Amino acid sequence: MAEISRRPELAVGLPRRPSTTGADRCYVRLAVMGDPATWRANGPRSADWLHLLAGAVGAAHDLSWWDVRSTRATTYDVRRVQLRTAVAHRPHLVALATGLVDVREREWDADETRSHLLHCGHVLTQRGAVLLTTGLDAGRPSPLTSVHPARLRSRMQQLNGLYEELHERFGTIHLDSAGHLDSTGHLDSTGTGGPGTYPSAAVLAGRFARELARRGLEIPAAPGEL
Repeated sequence: MAEISRRPELAVGLPRRPSTTGADRCYVRLAVMGDPATWRANGPRSADWLHLLAGAVGAAHDLSWWDVRSTRATTYDVRRVQLRTAVAHRPHLVALATGLVDVREREWDADETRSHLLHCGHVLTQRGAVLLTTGLDAGRPSPLTSVHPARLRSRMQQLNGLYEELHERFGTIHLDSAGHLDSTGHLDSTGTGGPGTYPSAAVLAGRFARELARRGLEIPAAPGEL
């Protein structure tokens, strides 16, 4: 897979105040968008990386958590409803995982999904938010879909390609769950068992913490990572 470029000036802009120890303490507003089932799709080892990361951020800074996810939300729902609510929170960071409901529909419009994702990325980054995304996995076969497994796999590849496009256009912090991006933007094969395997929640949280630190938000290492 080719190197994915990032905007070189991407940074987390946060209000700061000195703590009693002399270190800067930031006020961080974090919004979470998407469908709860999509967040759980990668399995129990990966499902809680966001909570670990939020815990690490909250230990060092003042954290405001704004969860606007809704059950079985499509990318259209995220754009039409959740985006407005998230923007009102004026988030510095936005964790986004959506699209799994879309690809499990009998008729899926990839162009429509792309339009919704790119619109959300544009609106959020124009307002100064940094997006956190990961590669998605369909998880176990669901009785809620009649889509053939081979077709679903193909759709998932397209969906993950959309998240890579989101990254290329807007400089999101994107970790591919099957291969990861290291701090230079190259695929990093360390710490995984190869394609089809997924890292632990602690590994994902720790890598996000490192990427955020590179952009100006100092975070203690997430449990089990550094």
